[in-house]
Amino acid sequence: MLDIPAEVLNALEKVKGDMNGIGSSVADPLLRAAIRAYIERPGKMIRPLLLLLFTYVLDPRRLDDRKIINAASILETLHIVSLLQDDVIDGHRDRRGQKTPRELYGDGASIVASDWLIAEAIERAVAIGADVVLYLSSIAKRLAEGQAMDMRGLKRESAELKTAPLIEAAFVMPTIILRRRELLRHAASLGRALGVLYQYSDDMADEGNKNDMRPLVAEIRGAMEMLRKSLGDRVEPLERFINFVVNKALEGTLTVASL
Repeated sequence: MLDIPAEVLNALEKVKGDMNGIGSSVADPLLRAAIRAYIERPGKMIRPLLLLLFTYVLDPRRLDDRKIINAASILETLHIVSLLQDDVIDGHRDRRGQKTPRELYGDGASIVASDWLIAEAIERAVAIGADVVLYLSSIAKRLAEGQAMDMRGLKRESAELKTAPLIEAAFVMPTIILRRRELLRHAASLGRALGVLYQYSDDMADEGNKNDMRPLVAEIRGAMEMLRKSLGDRVEPLERFINFVVNKALEGTLTVASL
């Protein structure tokens, strides 16, 4: 069972509240419905949770910072963009046991909804600062490249680009916002390896594909060790979460539902 600090869970509720308003004022009813489809049935919100958990480790007082809440909402918004586009590209009719927006409202509405949400994410990033805008631009390009590889059937090669960037961003954005750039390299390494680990675990659960996870686990543990050297015992809440995820992955039982 995961032990997440109450302060992090409280901040996650604020992110959920912030997300609830996105797209609600869009005039066109079809577009509004497509935009809000995944917002109104959220998943585990792993990316915002990781961002908030790492912020807690860096400085728990900043969990109420509007920039941090905004950053967490941006990650979930971009994740929804990837779901909308993935649904159209792969022809998904259902997700999480419910009909997808493309099934309910059509491919066109789903694509236009993803465009609108990208604009929403850009607007929010501008409110945080130019450094975040530039970083998220690089993330968006990597996501597009990963999706292109996946479309060509290069699943193994696409893992680092399709899934990892938003997990990486959950660790990098707090270092930018809180001005802890000395931690950026190790934070990025941790997030990138963790993201690929998630993708490999998903592939194993969905298709039975097996990948050697030991190099990823070594990279994750190495990055955590470097963060511990800089932050000391403050990393323990994050370390517990990471150890739980790694153990689940090595057991072959890591899924979003298992968290």
